[in-house]
Amino acid sequence: MLRIHPLHPSLGAEISGIDLSRPVDDATRDALSRALAEHLALVFHDQSLTPEQYLATSEIFGPPMRQHYSQHLMPGFPDIGLVWHRNGQRPAERWHTDHTNRECPPAATMLYGVEIPSAGGGTSVANMRAAYEGLPAQERARLDTLRTVNSLDDDHPDTRAEDREKYGKPIVHPMVRTHPVHGSRAVYFHITKTKCIEGMTTEASKTYMNDLLERMIQPGIVYYHA
Repeated sequence: MLRIHPLHPSLGAEISGIDLSRPVDDATRDALSRALAEHLALVFHDQSLTPEQYLATSEIFGPPMRQHYSQHLMPGFPDIGLVWHRNGQRPAERWHTDHTNRECPPAATMLYGVEIPSAGGGTSVANMRAAYEGLPAQERARLDTLRTVNSLDDDHPDTRAEDREKYGKPIVHPMVRTHPVHGSRAVYFHITKTKCIEGMTTEASKTYMNDLLERMIQPGIVYYHA
């Protein structure tokens, strides 16, 4: 029996009563997709998955998207990226939303902890719907008109030339997006992939986005997963 237990007043839910190593029926698939749309972050404890099972789990929520850092892909399973201290792929340390350099970004990001440090290694997720609603009406109206120009991060010197050629072209996204299932509005940008906000200089864009993050990301809208 699938059970959904909210973890935080703003976002996050623990999913129990499911073994993701086994095939998932259509009713369960629909329930999980609705839960993700509602709670924004889902936690599945005590799962033991092979790479094939991990990819099958990802397909509950949509087709896997190939990572643009090909130097960090799992051998034999290029739709899985490795965040591993031994290969130099470090976890992000700043607030961001994944893959804004892609014309069609993924619906979700999955993390599966296989080997984790004895201290640290946690993941924080912020409810950017609540962040948007918490802004003054005048600023929401302004954000609704803004668009960002995105490309690959500049702070990954080991990015391969073919990846920069394929995924480094400028991509424009609105700074506020509407969830296709939930219908809610949310602030959307990745500060290190945003080259600028249209009509603003790079420096002014970074200053505004940093200020936005500082004002929006408050403890009441953040779920921290240890």
